[in-house]
Amino acid sequence: MSRFSAFALLLVAAAVLLIGCASAPQEERLRAEQALRDAEIVKNCDPETYATALELFNAAQEAEKKKEYAKAKELYLEAESKIKPVAAYYRANPDKCFTKKKEEKNEENETIVSTDPESPDNPDMRLPVVHFDFDSYDLRSEEREKIEKVARWMGNFRTIAIRIEGHADERGSIDYNLSLGERRAIEVRRFLQRQGVDEGRVRTISYGEERPAVRDSNEEAWAQNRRAEVDKSNR
Repeated sequence: MSRFSAFALLLVAAAVLLIGCASAPQEERLRAEQALRDAEIVKNCDPETYATALELFNAAQEAEKKKEYAKAKELYLEAESKIKPVAAYYRANPDKCFTKKKEEKNEENETIVSTDPESPDNPDMRLPVVHFDFDSYDLRSEEREKIEKVARWMGNFRTIAIRIEGHADERGSIDYNLSLGERRAIEVRRFLQRQGVDEGRVRTISYGEERPAVRDSNEEAWAQNRRAEVDKSNR
């Protein structure tokens, strides 16, 4: 083999190696995504840190789109390292999240209590109904906001416990709908846990299709019946 041929082979090998090194940072992206999903509690407890981590993640995505893979990898890792320990801290110390709110005082040096039925500062806050897409137990973004408010309410009033009732529309078998209702209730409970709510304060039950909110057989009725209801409960 000539020196030129050997040199050409070395160049090809180096190019292959460089291509391999410049691959998209898929693992780092997935890890950062998971860290952000697991850090819902930080939205309420430390919104500035959450916003910073989200900004880093978005910047990493932009870098990845431009094929700046080394930069993207670095930003994904930075986003993960920024949010992960903070989320772990608040999950281990949920009382720290709500300390500031609980220590707010009025002029008589008493804890502020609201009479607004929609306020998490009201011990009798109106509890939400969480709705789901067809044959799904994934939480939509607008429904997550409802549950976040429940978490703040439970953080303000530490003796309160709740029950989550899972429901389904009439389509599907009785057994399948009981299972689907259970998964919906459990998903709401899991979201509350990620917000720092002790699982011992949350019970779940499924009624499947047995207790429809609307007794009709059309899409409007089915949409109302695909739900999880939150109610106060005795422990």
